[in-house]
Amino acid sequence: MIEAESLSYNALVWLKKLDHRLKAKNCEKKNTDGKIVIQVLRWCTTLDLIPTNSLLLPDFIFTMALMNRISDTQRRLKQANFRDDISTKSRIESAQLSDQEIKTTGIRPQQHRVLIRLNQPIINQLGVTIDVVDTDWRNIPLTQFDVLITVENQDCFYDLALFDYSQCGFRSPLIIYRGDRLYSRGAVALKRCWLQTGRTAIYFGDFDPKGVSIAKNEGYHFMLLPSSDVVLEKSSSVMFPDTQLKFLPELLSSEMHNHFRDYLLVLKKHQALRQQKMQGNILHTIPLFVSTPLNR
Repeated sequence: MIEAESLSYNALVWLKKLDHRLKAKNCEKKNTDGKIVIQVLRWCTTLDLIPTNSLLLPDFIFTMALMNRISDTQRRLKQANFRDDISTKSRIESAQLSDQEIKTTGIRPQQHRVLIRLNQPIINQLGVTIDVVDTDWRNIPLTQFDVLITVENQDCFYDLALFDYSQCGFRSPLIIYRGDRLYSRGAVALKRCWLQTGRTAIYFGDFDPKGVSIAKNEGYHFMLLPSSDVVLEKSSSVMFPDTQLKFLPELLSSEMHNHFRDYLLVLKKHQALRQQKMQGNILHTIPLFVSTPLNR
């Protein structure tokens, strides 16, 4: 079999769409001056699937018979096949289908991963204490937890022992890192699934316009915060980024819980409190909305 460079992912997508259309008709004519058409036809001529002068013609007619030959040839060459939906597969799964690696599509290695803070650290066989676990969120038994706590900043997540939420009465909280470029997709998916259960979701992050906006608009019921007196005492304008002024009007005009409105008065003064500055203070679950029961 003649060797030929593998088709690009864009060419595979183009062939997949063409293949779908050809199921409803016998053939489809294409101009031979398109970038992807040229790539596909050049691949086909290299492998003697079509006449060598096909690219010299103004048009080329694609048929289902040719699509079948392309698919069969890709499988023989162990190249990615346009009939395989690699967008829904991990790289491990795609490797079972072909030798061709396409890094721009498919399930990324950390797409379903989340960082979980264990409520009770464990010591493994090497004597190493483990208090944070990287795992696939789909394998987490959500029914075993009473509340979801999402921690905004990674340093606070790792050093959560510095924060006192002992008076909140959590029996078995599921504590996750909100995520960065690597972990955010998994955290979002987990939270979406959690909210469908109707149970409480708590946001623990910076008390600034952006942090409150995240909690308010992403489905959280409570924020984990020190008392309003402590927030007022420890907050400052230095911790209130000017770039976050744009979030303030919506927050001040929203129908928030009376308890939370005391906190909004701090933001109204253009003062804020970083999450890191909350260590050493007793934290409370502060309801964001009027009808926000703490269901656990």
